[in-house]
Amino acid sequence: MTRNKFIIAVTLAVLLVIALLPILFNVHFNIKGHFEGLYLIHEKATGRYEVADHLFVGEGQHLSYGTTLNTEWIKLVSGLLPKHDSSTHLHVEWNPKDGSGFVSNHLLDGTSLVTYFGRYLDNDKEVHGLFVGGGLPETVAQNVNYNMNNSGMTYYNGKFWYHIWCSVNEGIEFAEPGQPLTPSKWKFLGSRVVERSAARVVIESSHEAEEGSNLVRIERRASFTAGEPYFNLEIRISNPGNAPVHYDYSYGDEPWVGYYGTSLGDVGWVKDRIITHEEVVDSSRYSYAGMADIGNRAIGERPVYTNLANFIEWFGEERPRVFFSNNTESPESHPVKAPLESNERFIGLQWERALLPGNTTTIRLSIGMAGFNPKAGIPVKPPTTWK
Repeated sequence: MTRNKFIIAVTLAVLLVIALLPILFNVHFNIKGHFEGLYLIHEKATGRYEVADHLFVGEGQHLSYGTTLNTEWIKLVSGLLPKHDSSTHLHVEWNPKDGSGFVSNHLLDGTSLVTYFGRYLDNDKEVHGLFVGGGLPETVAQNVNYNMNNSGMTYYNGKFWYHIWCSVNEGIEFAEPGQPLTPSKWKFLGSRVVERSAARVVIESSHEAEEGSNLVRIERRASFTAGEPYFNLEIRISNPGNAPVHYDYSYGDEPWVGYYGTSLGDVGWVKDRIITHEEVVDSSRYSYAGMADIGNRAIGERPVYTNLANFIEWFGEERPRVFFSNNTESPESHPVKAPLESNERFIGLQWERALLPGNTTTIRLSIGMAGFNPKAGIPVKPPTTWK
């Protein structure tokens, strides 16, 4: 047998084995065009194996084997790219078919803020679209908390990664039948990069949420500006049906500010004060809120934390209901307003709406990292603008 014939025979044999794997060994192939590596995931509860070209947050614990293919390739390509004239610039990696990727924002002081979208599991199902959460395979494969600081929205100070936002707790709940639909239960219709430059990045994703006779179309648009430690998120919800739709829309997070996996040191904050206990914030008085890793003195936490903070700002006349809690439930359901002391210290926003047929409503948010004023002891929101 000649060398070429031998290579062809081996190749055909490998292809045949791959083709038989799903039948013989309960193997599922999840190839989405990421081509980040080769990962074998084993769900022990079901005995199911999955071969994937990507690895999302939530899958690391099931990883049996993995190899990242593109790390050296990225380094090589990045070295060949033209250098930016200014010290602030954006870089985006996006898979439009799968609706996932990240945007890295290089700030004026040489630090970086990276935001991952749609790279995590929600109820053991993949999320697709502009939902904050996840990380790259190099982060996920190790499956250790200190490595997961580089996930969700993450800050790099030149030496270390710090956690700013985690995977978002977002969803819509219709009045009837009243079961919350989180992003993995939405129908993903597609995504695209609308604008891509060193100065500005704009990405869109489209979805439908349906339950019973209720159906809404949801268009999402994330806009980044180089050097700004936040992004703008526009959520347009429309009713394409023939009857009114009543729903609650929620956006929230237990962000684990500072270090992934722990809420130690996290408290709430608004413009003029720190929030140490569960509380519903007056959103007609305040237009933004956040969480900060400065220590909750109400439970004896001493100020030995990172002093990092995040913020979320809401725009428009129809203000959301905003609260801080020890879990995803609103404090009104708790008989006693406890201090923020759990490992799931939570900030939540809720909009209750009735949408007539053919109508559209828009939620506009700025989401990012806040500074800190050590003299006042309160975080400081950066200036924000809509463009």
